[in-house]
Amino acid sequence: MSLIGTWPTALRPTSCKLTPKANQRVNASADDMSEQAIDMFNDRWLLEVVLPVRTQEQGAAVEAFDASFREQTNWIAAWHFMRPVPRGTMRGSPTLSASVLQGAGVIPIQTTAGATLLAGDMIGLPGSLLLMVQDDVTADGAGLMSVNIVNRLRVAQAGGVAVAWNKPTANFRKLSSSGVGYKPGYADELSLRFGEKI
Repeated sequence: MSLIGTWPTALRPTSCKLTPKANQRVNASADDMSEQAIDMFNDRWLLEVVLPVRTQEQGAAVEAFDASFREQTNWIAAWHFMRPVPRGTMRGSPTLSASVLQGAGVIPIQTTAGATLLAGDMIGLPGSLLLMVQDDVTADGAGLMSVNIVNRLRVAQAGGVAVAWNKPTANFRKLSSSGVGYKPGYADELSLRFGEKI
């Protein structure tokens, strides 16, 4: 397996759906019909994108891109294409203000005073960890904020590491493709489905 690289800028999706997939076990009781869900702390992302209709010549390049994954063998770094930066105001060079343990659902960030992150904003940590902010949060006067995240940390993080806010990425392998169809004069849109590579 190998990393193809970062998503080509020429292939801008017309739609993007990023869905969290929790790793859990659900057990049902035969006695009282109750259920118990156990969080296994290995969340991952599912990504669906659609590449637009193109000329036949452009379609050939899209077809080659699709084939370069060799089904699930190769992977690529990708992000939330419709929301590449936070809706909140956090910019600059934010870092983790303290170390964070594996499985954590809250991360401490050092940024500028008054900076904000809004629910649904995407941020990233080393190791291709792509995280979604759960609630609106504002940094205090010292620039500190405690950020609740939707997904849990797969690996521990050291204090002082950079927090990515501009196109935070995760590595994805292709799960399925609709294939590139051709009609006279143009190539059909291409639907691609990916799963986060862990």
